[in-house]
Amino acid sequence: MDNEIKISEEFILPRDLSAMAKTFFVQTEKPLRDGEWFIKKGSIVTGVKVIAEGEKIRDVQRLIETYPLPNGTLTKAQDWYKCRGTAIITNGEEEKVKEIHWYQCENIGKVELKEKRWRDKNDS
Repeated sequence: MDNEIKISEEFILPRDLSAMAKTFFVQTEKPLRDGEWFIKKGSIVTGVKVIAEGEKIRDVQRLIETYPLPNGTLTKAQDWYKCRGTAIITNGEEEKVKEIHWYQCENIGKVELKEKRWRDKNDS
């Protein structure tokens, strides 16, 4: 584990990558926003990319108000990123490889993970 950084109980990043890593390891099941699906424990989220940041995030004001820092102060708009990546998700019975989206703030972490909703050939 010398080459890894543990950033929370859920995620481990390789040490040589920044906080906005291209991949990250999911150590425990992480629920998606709908509550039915989870990012599979032990999977790697790949292709991580920032798709919006700061004031360009439509919900940035709601994020600032909803997720204050542990000491109670509010974050700033430029602290927030909207990201996407690809992960294996499961509901306990079936698994799918899907694009997921989330918001991320350096001092708070990843919040509001959700599956990108589009219908593909494998969905029933």
